[in-house]
Amino acid sequence: MSSIPANAPARGRRLRLPSLKLVIALVFLGALLAGGWIWLRGSSLVAVEQVKVTGAGGSDSAEIRSTLASVARDMTTLNVDRAALQESVARFPIVRSLQVTTDFPHAMKIRVIKRRPVAVLVGAGVPVAIASDGVLLRGERTPGLPAVTAKVPYGAQRITGGQALEQVRLLAGAPDHLLRRVTAVSASPAGYTVRIAGYPELRFGPAERLASKWAAASRILGDPSVAGASYVDLRIPERPAVGPASGEGEGFVP
Repeated sequence: MSSIPANAPARGRRLRLPSLKLVIALVFLGALLAGGWIWLRGSSLVAVEQVKVTGAGGSDSAEIRSTLASVARDMTTLNVDRAALQESVARFPIVRSLQVTTDFPHAMKIRVIKRRPVAVLVGAGVPVAIASDGVLLRGERTPGLPAVTAKVPYGAQRITGGQALEQVRLLAGAPDHLLRRVTAVSASPAGYTVRIAGYPELRFGPAERLASKWAAASRILGDPSVAGASYVDLRIPERPAVGPASGEGEGFVP
């Protein structure tokens, strides 16, 4: 009679598959949970009832708030249609985007991110504020904004190109405390020059690397030692040059 060695491998055991009843039960439970979730997302149990809208300043602020609140109340805190909210205020050019948060079960907060007016369009009838992306902000206040001259078609919603749009993009990089003091923007074959009340003129050159050029301008104009200078050459922002006061030579700012 032969014997099986002690170290012989044991025969593998067959894996027991779940029973058909168990599979059916799991499928049914999954469908039930999915259906319950879908029902809850649209249920009045989580309907939006309190809406708080912030950031909607300007001439259309009241209408923007009421529009957003009305659309939001057709939603639930578990099923927010951000595209529908954005579309509802698309007719207000001052609105750039929305930030939406919910507070379960019934509250929604909407923060309006506005376009920043950086210039005022003249030469086309009534002066109109212009945003940093060239969108025309009709009805928005324009006091203190620098002027940009351009002709746009009747009913146009934005400036789409050319020198005027380059000037707007240049002004968009200016800090607020300098933007409100800009008196003129001029163009020449050498590029753009910005004149600011109480400061040397800023020679930007081509409308490129504008963030670096404005950063250099802010640093230099905040230095009392440049008082009386005639200009600041920002064409190479890493090495700006300060134009001389009367009788002095040009110098580079370290």
